Formats: sequence, C-alpha cells, structure tokens
Amino acid sequence: MKRNLLVVSLLFLLAVNNSHAQKEGWGYHFSGFVDPQLFMDSRKVVCGREGEMLFYPAPRLLDADGKDLNAVPSLNMVAITARLGLKINAPDLGLWKVSGYVEGDFTGSTESGINMLRLRHAYLEMKKEKSSLLLGQYWHPLVVHELMPGTRPLNMGIPFHPYSRYVQARYSYASSSWLFAAVAAFQLDNASDGPQGKSSLYLRNSCLPELNLQLRYLWDGGLVGVMAQEVVIRPRDYATDPITLQRYQTRTMFAAPAFSVFAKQRVGQYQLNFQALYGDNLYEQGMLGGYVESAFDTLARSYFYEPFGCGTVWADFRRIKGQWRPGIFAGYGRNMDFGKTLEKGSTVYGRGFDMDYLWRVQPQIGFYPTDWLNFFFEIEYTAARYGEKLTDGNAFSYRSSYTVSNTRFILSAVLNF
Repeated sequence: MKRNLLVVSLLFLLAVNNSHAQKEGWGYHFSGFVDPQLFMDSRKVVCGREGEMLFYPAPRLLDADGKDLNAVPSLNMVAITARLGLKINAPDLGLWKVSGYVEGDFTGSTESGINMLRLRHAYLEMKKEKSSLLLGQYWHPLVVHELMPGTRPLNMGIPFHPYSRYVQARYSYASSSWLFAAVAAFQLDNASDGPQGKSSLYLRNSCLPELNLQLRYLWDGGLVGVMAQEVVIRPRDYATDPITLQRYQTRTMFAAPAFSVFAKQRVGQYQLNFQALYGDNLYEQGMLGGYVESAFDTLARSYFYEPFGCGTVWADFRRIKGQWRPGIFAGYGRNMDFGKTLEKGSTVYGRGFDMDYLWRVQPQIGFYPTDWLNFFFEIEYTAARYGEKLTDGNAFSYRSSYTVSNTRFILSAVLNF
C-alpha cells in the first residue's frame, strides 16, 4: 500500500509541476481513467482477475446424479482496471525526438495481487526522420495496437485476440506507405507454462528472445500487414528418472513459430478491424496452445517436446464517432492438434488441449454524452466444444464430446481524465 501511494504521489507532483518542467525542455502529461464494471455469468468460467478476464466457459463437472456443478450463475463488480499514465517529453538529442511513457493499473501481476499497482507500459522512444527505436515494456508485437477490439472488459477478445505486454527492443522504419518492424521481446508477467508452472525461466534459459518481423502497407483510413515470429524455450535443466530418481543434465529446446495477417479500414464514422493468427504454444498470449512433454526416455535420459497449435480469426466492427456507438466483436478459434494420440506418461502444458473449438459473439452499445464520461452495455456469448479423454493401452487422446456456453452481461462506466 505504501508503494502504491508513493507512486501515485510522484505522478501527481510531476503533473502539477508540468509548466515549470516545460521551460527546461521537459514536458509531462498525466492521464488515466476510472472504469467500474458489473458483470453476470450464466455458468462458471475459466477466468482470471476476480473473473473479469474471461477465457471461456468451464467444462462440465457432473455430480452423482449427473447434474453439472459448473452450470451455476455468478455476479460480480470490480474497479481494478482504474489506470494511471504519464507521458514524458524529453529534450531533443541531436536529430532524435525523445519521449517516454509509464502506465499502470490495479489488477496486480498475479491473482494474489488484486488491487495492487501493476506496471502495464514503461518505455522510452527515440524517433528520427523515418526511423524509431522503442525500448522497454510495451504491447507484444502480435498485438497490433492500431486495431485492437473495442470491447470494454479486461480480456480484450482473448482467447481469439492475443493480449500481452513484453519487455522489448523494437525498431521501426516507415515511409509514406510502408512500415517495417523488427522486435526482440522478453517475457515477464505473460510467461510460458512448464514443469515449474508459469515462468519466464524457460525462455531465459534458451538464451534467445522472442523474435518478430512484420510488414505493413498503410493508406488514409486503413492498413494491412503480415507478421511472423519464433519462440524458443528450454523447459528443463535436468531430467529425473522416475524409477531410480537419478538426475541427468538435459539441454533439450524446441521452437514454436506463429504467423498473422491483419487489416483495418475506416469509412466515415465506422471502422472494421480483422486479424487471423496461427501459432504453436500461444499460451503466453492468453490464447489456446502449449506443448506436450513426452514420458521420460530411459535411453536418452531426457524428455522430448512437441507444441500443439491453434488458429484463430476475429473481426470487430463498430461506430467510432457520435453519441451512440454500437459495435460487435466475433471470434473463432480451433485447436489444430485436437484428437492427437499421446503416449501415457506425457504431460500437457498450456491451455485448451482438451478443446476442439470455441467461438464468441459480443455486441456492444456505447453512450458518449461527453468525451470524458462514457457508458457501455455488452453481451458476451462464448461457446466451447470439449473433448472426452479416451485411454487405449499405453496411449490416450481426446474426442469431441459436448458443447457448453456462457452468456455474460456487462455494464460499465468510464471517467477519462
């Protein structure tokens, strides 16, 4: 609590001292919002952050009478997404324009940290003519911030739309119509799953950052782009023989690629955003995906790894001007390796291996009486097709079995400052 008060106090003092700082070549702009949200679910869901970050409906959990224990509604209200931001304009460094940005909210970096200040963005940016260099914590490059969904809840379209922030070095070169970007990124809050749970250790131990390249073509009111990335992780330092309990050094690593195409078009007061994405091991992005660790190989004295991939496509169409702003988000995702037969003793890390596909429709209406006060009502309907685990000798797999769905009703108000 003391740390939170100290940070807020410092931001306030910097904002108040803005006029004096500008005289010395520095400038500060303080901003943020308050965003209380009330939401109700028709059944239990797989979620985070007090239920506000919804992934998909929970699978069936049958009691002795065959009744689904997860088919119960819930209601909650939170205000943890309240946000504070500070834009910093620094003096020029030769031909370079230098700026920085720090932003936080109160969702915490873990479930136990709810209501604690969490770092969202913290970066410096240097621009000169057509080049720009960004260093620090910012949106992961799979998240194209120019065309993010316009939904209000914290999940921002996951698990169809990627949602994560990484510490990174990002170089961009832009002409009048083209933009090229290269990114080397490092995990922190959004980390891989593995034998030690969710951790950035697996990426760090590979000694390789996540690498992303993207190319965009831009025009007035729109853009289209493609990107590709590669992630290499090393899940273990050593392997333990389950029989002798002896440890053996292992350096086994594996790579997981991802590819995306995306587009945005604005016409008058309306805008359409679109993204299609395929990747292996996209757990870190809040999506389906992960990898399978084989049973212990007694000859190689190690484990072997195979990622399982997912493909998603989403679109967001809405009015972006006017007092009343309707919109709709729709997404579809599929586990591309659903039904794959695995050896007994294999371990699955990640999200959604027991799921065939899922989809979501989310209409919204926004009321903007002023620029600084907005109101929203949304209905988020998500359906997921789960598989039943089948065991055959020394192998197991999942086969499509049943569909469950959840309807979430959301009311929110936003005070911008």
